[in-house]
Formats: sequence, structure tokens, C-alpha cells
Amino acid sequence: MKKLITIALVIFLALSLMQFATAEGTEVSYGKDYTLVTPASEGYPDDGIKLTDGIFGTVPDGSTNYYSSGAYVGFNQSAVDDNGSFVVILDLGKVYDSLSGFTVGFLNETSVGIYAPKSVTFEISDTQDGEYSKIGTLDTKKSVEDGVSETHAMTLNANSVSGRFVRISIEHLGEYTDASGATKKAGWTFIDEISVYASDSTSDTESSASSDETSSPETSAESGVSSDMSSELSDVSSESSAPVVPGDDRANTLVFILLAISALTMAAGLFIGKKKNAY
Repeated sequence: MKKLITIALVIFLALSLMQFATAEGTEVSYGKDYTLVTPASEGYPDDGIKLTDGIFGTVPDGSTNYYSSGAYVGFNQSAVDDNGSFVVILDLGKVYDSLSGFTVGFLNETSVGIYAPKSVTFEISDTQDGEYSKIGTLDTKKSVEDGVSETHAMTLNANSVSGRFVRISIEHLGEYTDASGATKKAGWTFIDEISVYASDSTSDTESSASSDETSSPETSAESGVSSDMSSELSDVSSESSAPVVPGDDRANTLVFILLAISALTMAAGLFIGKKKNAY
């Protein structure tokens, strides 16, 4: 009886973890078109697919910096709009009735003058030039200490939001106060991915609106970035990079999936053991 209770608890835990890990739903933004309302830097350009190709920035072999992976689109402080933000409009290709999650990936690598945005706001509309309704805002501000090197992905959860076009306003950090109390100005914001998720209940309604750009998904990260990257960033910070610290925001789903698999394995082991003892 005790073993049966244990097996039941383990199976319940596994199913719960698996449900949590897939709570975001199905990604509907992969390979989709988007428009940069505020331009990216010529030194760290967008190729039309970087933000929806499913590729997050990693530290390449032989490097100590994330930005050199080439997965990021770089925005300079000089390109902010009147609200101090960089703006991207993502076209999901059709109207979805049950959008459930909105994810943004960004870099915080202060050793080369790249800072996490202050916040990211998501809005939704059925048409690209129509009226947008606010979904919510993520407070994405991270450490501004010298030598930080970390990448993050944060998700805004939503309850059955409907629409086709997602406007993402990435608020530039702007001025900040360092550890000495001095006021400084952030130079760069780097974004590697924007993802949108929908539950199983979605609409197939096609919208007559269209995106200004086209793109197609890639399966591998680009090999490099502009050769003048170091010179463009050198005036922001001359400090050497600290050891790379992986961002932990996006690891949760993988952890829960692994835990679920482990729990199911334990349950199977207990069940098999019980059958052997019976013989």
C-alpha cells in the first residue's frame, strides 16, 4: 500500500511539472515577420529574421562575451523614439484569440556598454496601423555594475489576449547611477529574441493587414558580427569582462521538464520493482 501511495505521488508530481513546463502554450511567432520602427545600429544590424529565429545568444568558443555571438540586434541610444524606447512590431500572420505569453530576450553586458532595458511593454492590435491595446509591462532592469555579463529571457503571461500585430516598446535604460554615485548614460540595448505563445484554442481568421518585411526561420546562429564592434563600444567602457554568468530566466522550463522525466523514471522503477517482488 505504501508503495502504491508513493507511486501515485510521484506520478502526480511528474504530471504537474509537465503541465507547468508547457503552460506557455504553443509558440506562434517563430519565423514570423516584424518591422523595426526604430532602426538597429549599422554595426549590429538586423537581417529580418534574428528576432524570431528561435536563436538566443550564447558565448561563442574562444570568446568571453555574449554580444559576439551575432544573435543579437543592437540598438544605440541615439535611435530611441520620443518616449525613450526602441519599437518593434511583430506580425503573427493571422488573428489569434488565445495569446497567453510574450517573451523578450535581452543582454546585460556592462563591460562593453550594453545594458538591459529598463522595461518592455507589449501591446496588441488586429491591424498594423490600427489602435493598440496594452497587454502589460515587464520590469527588466538588471544590475549596472561594471563587469556584468549575462543574458536573460523574461515572459509576460496573459489571459486569452486576441490580435495579430504585437507592438513591443523596449524602454532604453538611459541615465543611471553607478556604485560611486556618479550619473552615467547607458549606450546600447541588445535584443536576441521575441516570442509569442498561444493556447490550443486559436483563431484561423486571416487579417487583411500585412507586414512591411518578410523573413524565414534559420536553424543555426550566425557566425559573427561587424568587425568594427569593439571600436564602436570602446568609448562606453574600458573595463575587462568578468566571467560569463548564464542568464537563469529561461532555464526554468528545461529544469521542470528534466524533473518531470526523473519523476516518471522513479515511478517506473518502483512499479517494476513491485512486480519483481510479487514473483
